[in-house]
Amino acid sequence: MIRPIHRTGAARAQRRLSGLAAIGGFRGGRTLGDWFSRQSWFSKQPWGAGQAWRAWVGALVFVPLLLSAAPRSFLAHDEGYYALQARWISEGGPWLAPLWWGEPVFDRTIGVQWLIAGAYRLLGVHAWVAHLPSLVAAVACLGLTAALARQLGVGSLAAGSPSGSGAAERAGGAGSADPPASPPPAASSMGWLSALLLVLTPLWINYAHLASQDMPLLALELLGLYALVRARPGASPLWTLLAGLSVGPAFLIKGFMVAVPLVAIAPFIWLQRRQLLVRPALWLGLVLGWLPVLAWLGLSLAEFGPEVVGGLVGKLLYLSDSDVYGGGPFYYLWNIPANTAPWVLLALVGWWRLGRGQQLGGTQGREQRLVLLLYPLLMLLLLSAFRTKTPYYGLQLTPMLAIVAAQVLQRWSQAGRARPRGLAWGLAGFGGLLALAGLGLLWPRAPLALALQLDPAQLPGGFLPYGLAALALGGSWLLIPFGRQPRALLAAALLGPWLALVLLVQAGLFSDRSGALRLALAEPAIVHALGQGPVAVVAPEPLSGEAHAQLILLALASPQLGPRIPSLEALPAGGLAWVQGVQAARDRAAKLEVVASGETLGDWALVKTRP
Repeated sequence: MIRPIHRTGAARAQRRLSGLAAIGGFRGGRTLGDWFSRQSWFSKQPWGAGQAWRAWVGALVFVPLLLSAAPRSFLAHDEGYYALQARWISEGGPWLAPLWWGEPVFDRTIGVQWLIAGAYRLLGVHAWVAHLPSLVAAVACLGLTAALARQLGVGSLAAGSPSGSGAAERAGGAGSADPPASPPPAASSMGWLSALLLVLTPLWINYAHLASQDMPLLALELLGLYALVRARPGASPLWTLLAGLSVGPAFLIKGFMVAVPLVAIAPFIWLQRRQLLVRPALWLGLVLGWLPVLAWLGLSLAEFGPEVVGGLVGKLLYLSDSDVYGGGPFYYLWNIPANTAPWVLLALVGWWRLGRGQQLGGTQGREQRLVLLLYPLLMLLLLSAFRTKTPYYGLQLTPMLAIVAAQVLQRWSQAGRARPRGLAWGLAGFGGLLALAGLGLLWPRAPLALALQLDPAQLPGGFLPYGLAALALGGSWLLIPFGRQPRALLAAALLGPWLALVLLVQAGLFSDRSGALRLALAEPAIVHALGQGPVAVVAPEPLSGEAHAQLILLALASPQLGPRIPSLEALPAGGLAWVQGVQAARDRAAKLEVVASGETLGDWALVKTRP
């Protein structure tokens, strides 16, 4: 880090630079990220105290966003589907195939089901246990994002180069811009700021609380990307091995989707890491990573035959041709900004700078452009070319977006008088509107809710957490124009979003996905009935999408699952079953007792045959 030295011509020239160009010195105080850097107050404490304090501060920031005290319930598609398949595996079912009531359904790979089933075997079958693999992967994503920002030198200056463009960068070439072995303090603090923006990204925090494939896939992608960046000339061959090793497990998690990040990172490999292609460590890692995949496919083919296992290819062809999940070629151009606001606005500024040939600090400008600009751009183009469009595909761009946005945010906080005042007052105006909206929800009889015809029963926690979240976010941004120190500006920009998301996470917005059904099935009479024995299922084929989703949630709520039976006549006396069309069932079986039904259960009812 270059610190301003007063009473010198160089320092005076540096102070004349615009705030957006002065990325080295701190004007008037430490930034929020410096709390985690090696030059922070913590590092001056006795040995071990700095690491302990940083751990406590990190826990205070990140834990309330990842662990929720609210009840957990599932979203049927797709996390409930994975949790149900994992439950069958953990209860002794076949571990090779994704199942649907005993029938192998190879419409997806098996990796995340294995992770959830392993958690079930260790800790028991509970909703919070099913979410542990995603939460652990989310923690890994935060650490890898911070480490990637540090390795790329984002936010740091090259020694002796105020612009951050050293001779090595001007020379270009693969591996010509090697950073020091230990990232400089500015890069270290920027890594933590990048992780903070990532956890404050709505799209990312949503999938961190879903028991799905997406967060484990992102963690493996980041692991491979970080290993590639570390695998510079002269680096340990373990990084090259790890880069190849991450590909096979990623296929087990998400199947053919692993091809998208591989194609997107190919230019970086060819231009900056071409020497890896002739290193045995890379190919050894690829072979070791694919061994579990080949073993799984080989055993599955031997057990179920090619016509069943071929469903993996069939599903890919269906998604590439079907318009069921189509959103048009410009879907991600609005969906990703909507789900990553407000940080996407900062990232656009950073990407524009990278596109003009500038860099985000350090001496690795070429690596920054390839990893932080070209890689997400190619990902966006590839995902847009695929006919199926879903929000979780865009999740793979969020770490790069957070890193670029963090650097722009820190530069803005350090811009001093060059900081655009209109932008600050614009954010304050938007914050004022949010604060007024929050007051409208918190006011007695909630006039805003009445005007918008909102029902508090449909929101976890009612209006209170949402009103407080809007008030916290708006009130924090109202303070932005009055901040003068970099630390105060970062606090005003980040404290509001952090408080808002903490309130929403603890209210259950991201964890209690089917709260109404959970409460309905918690009635004492239903709990008593479900605990009496196995619950069978009477379901026609094919099920509608809504009926399929409802059945998944009902099966997950049943402590003991019975078989799927063709009709109620196959249900023994005193047996329990979930059945569709309760009135028709009453006509067919006069000795049928309806234990539970209603609007919350949809077209399903829990029935019991009388002795």
